[in-house]
Amino acid sequence: MTLPRSAFVESSSCRDALSRRRVLQAAALTPLLGQIGFGMAQPAAYPSHALKMVIPFPAGGATDYAGRAIGTALATTWKQPVVFENRVGAGSTIGTEAGAKSAPDGYTLVMGIPAGVTIAPHIYPKLGYDPIKDLVPVAGFATSPLVVVVPIDSPFKTFPDLIAFAKAHPGELSYASNGSGSLPHLTAEWFLSEAKLKMTHVPYRGSAQALPDLIAGRTQVMFDIIVSALPLIEGGKLRVLAVTGAKPTTRLPGVPTVASFGYPGFAADQWYGLFVPAGTPDAAVRKVEADVQAATADPRLRGQMWQRGAEIQYLPAKALSEAVRTDSQRWAVIAKATGARAE
Repeated sequence: MTLPRSAFVESSSCRDALSRRRVLQAAALTPLLGQIGFGMAQPAAYPSHALKMVIPFPAGGATDYAGRAIGTALATTWKQPVVFENRVGAGSTIGTEAGAKSAPDGYTLVMGIPAGVTIAPHIYPKLGYDPIKDLVPVAGFATSPLVVVVPIDSPFKTFPDLIAFAKAHPGELSYASNGSGSLPHLTAEWFLSEAKLKMTHVPYRGSAQALPDLIAGRTQVMFDIIVSALPLIEGGKLRVLAVTGAKPTTRLPGVPTVASFGYPGFAADQWYGLFVPAGTPDAAVRKVEADVQAATADPRLRGQMWQRGAEIQYLPAKALSEAVRTDSQRWAVIAKATGARAE
């Protein structure tokens, strides 16, 4: 059967129109996909420009150090700068909220720590974000214990010395923390509750602000992240009485755990993880997750973190999510038992 010539003309015209529509649709979609670094025919590499990492504590403290260490390693891998933004205050919740509410375009990373992710929901009556709904876990990369430290000229030579004095003089000692609602604050309150002791809490905006006052004797003791306190311990400014980990740390050989003094089950560690705002493209999340894993396998980063008392511990997104859930449940119980509230 022979079709009339008009049929060929109409068929050709339809094909041309369909082709033009597809070209226009592809042209419209390409800029949107390019915003997250994933194009169509020729995908752009992700990340294709600078990223921002929100660090919810001041420069010079443990969280800042850990964030800059992993961020610098990732910047080297990506050949793109990572800009560190310290957003401080309210026990890390100001910075964590700022990160959670950033554009979910794959170019904002949030340093997550217990204070802003697993403790805050249980001690702040009105929190401006929901850590579970507003943040997506990407990867955990390190942990570190806390240390119980006193000035080097303190009369307390051992942890039992401190406990004995506090029992005999309730309320006379003051303890510093790196912020109301922080892990050191809740850990100290947990210990005081377990030991049936009373001390006055003196919160600061970060360890970098609290430690000079401790050294000067304006406060008498501090539960602090080892990463912040270690240089001052090794520099002869602070005396360490105990560590809060489940086991002693190789970085301070011979220093006993709090649990070993008759407080079984007492263990608190600072964990560090990277999060992104909810809605961030999954491909970007997977890319960062994989690159964090590669970075934590580098002996240079491991050595760098160990020097400051932290231990590299990689957790993929799924494991970090589960760890956050478990940690949040634990701090909910402790917050209720101690009555701790953000001041």
